[in-house]
Amino acid sequence: MRVGIVEVLGAEEVNDILEAEFEKEVSTLEIKRQMVPTIDDAALGAKRLIEDSACDFVVVGYALEDNEKLSQAFQASILQAQFALKKNIFRVIVPHDKEIKDYAKDAAKEIIRYFYKPDELQHERSAMTPSQEQQQESSFNPFAMFG
Repeated sequence: MRVGIVEVLGAEEVNDILEAEFEKEVSTLEIKRQMVPTIDDAALGAKRLIEDSACDFVVVGYALEDNEKLSQAFQASILQAQFALKKNIFRVIVPHDKEIKDYAKDAAKEIIRYFYKPDELQHERSAMTPSQEQQQESSFNPFAMFG
């Protein structure tokens, strides 16, 4: 299986942690990277990874600075690329008030569970009671529309 990491300039720390965690959890992964200059170019990088490198899914890692917000263009372009390419593009956007290492490691583990251990996720979800579902807080939601 081949994983793509879109590397935004300045977000190397997040992407290095993601790559290390992917390699630790699944030894058979081949990881490809595509450098882009800004977060708004991430969809183009994801497209290249999927089309040129035949990646099965792509991860965009980025750490927000204090008071930084993601542009609507970024959000829309990632969703459009995901639907057009019919591949998952996970966004690991670390909030400025979170520890990068812990957040990125947790995100990588959840992506791996989603892709490689779906039965584990389904079993965990079906074992929850409705009150537990409401109380459970996750530091990472790969399905959130807006980070």
